[in-house]
Amino acid sequence: MVYHKYFPLPRLKRLHPEVRTACDQGVLTCIDVIADNAVKSYSLKYLTLKYMNETNPSKPFATPLELFQYRASAAYFLCWFTMQRSEYLMNYMSGSNCLQDLEKVKEKEVADKDVVDFRHDSIQNPFLCAEIQFCPNYCYGRRSGGSVPSQLALIKDSGNPCKHLKDPTCTILPNENTDFDGLQRNMFNISCSCQRSGFIWSSRFELCVDVDECKLKTVTCTNGQVCQNLPGSYKCVCRKGYRFDAESNQCVELVPIPSHSLSRTGRVKAIQQKTALMAMFEYVIGLRNNTEP
Repeated sequence: MVYHKYFPLPRLKRLHPEVRTACDQGVLTCIDVIADNAVKSYSLKYLTLKYMNETNPSKPFATPLELFQYRASAAYFLCWFTMQRSEYLMNYMSGSNCLQDLEKVKEKEVADKDVVDFRHDSIQNPFLCAEIQFCPNYCYGRRSGGSVPSQLALIKDSGNPCKHLKDPTCTILPNENTDFDGLQRNMFNISCSCQRSGFIWSSRFELCVDVDECKLKTVTCTNGQVCQNLPGSYKCVCRKGYRFDAESNQCVELVPIPSHSLSRTGRVKAIQQKTALMAMFEYVIGLRNNTEP
C-alpha cells in the first residue's frame, strides 16, 4: 500500500507472526519492534541515512508480499491501541506536524503524491496524530487518497457518509471501535448528527434510526407501568389486562365479565325458541286458538 494510511480490502487472512507476537505483549513492545523494523526496512530514508552507511542495507523481509503483510498487521495493532486511547500514544510526535515524516517515506518517490490534512496542527485531540498515522478515517479521505486540505473539502468528500444530512459533520467514535476483528474488516463506527430528536446514527444501516429507550433501559416507569417505545420517544403504559386508575395513581386489573352471563343468555334464547315451537305445534293440532307462547 502507498504511504497514506488505509487498511487493505479484503482484510489480511493471516497476521504477520512477528507483529502479532510483539503486539500481544502490549503497546510498548509493539511500538519498539515495529520501529526497529521500520529502520531496517529502509522505509524512512532519513533514518537509514542517519543510522546506516551501507548503500543497499539488508532488509528483514524476504519478499514485497511479506513487507505488505508486516505493514498491514502493524497498522491493525497500532490503530487498535489508538482506539483504546493508550496513554503511550497520547500527543504522539510531540505536537509536530503529523504528516511531516510522510515526505521522507521512500514510496513518495514512486507515488509522487502529497497527503494534506488540515487537522495536523490541531491540539484539541491528543490522539490526533496517532489517528492520522495509523487508522483509516471512515468520515473522509478513503476515496480521496487521504488528502483533505480544508473543512469544506472534508464535508464534501464523496466518502463522507453524513454528506446528505443537514449537518454533514462526521465523527469517529474511538470507544466504539475497540473490536480488533471489526477493525480488520473495515467495520468502523462513526457518528452523524441526526436532527430529529430521539434518533441516532447507525453505522450498520448508514441512516438515522430510532433510539429504543425501553431496550436501553434508560428510563424508569413507576406506578406499575411499563415502557412502550415510540418513534423518537417513549411512554409509560399499563400492562395488558390492566388500566390506569387516576384515584389510586396505579395500574389496576380490569374487572372481567362473568363467564356465566353469556351462557345464561344462550339458555334463555333456547327456552324462548322451544316455547314458541310448542305453541305452534299445539295450534296445529287444535289444542289452542293462536300461535303465541
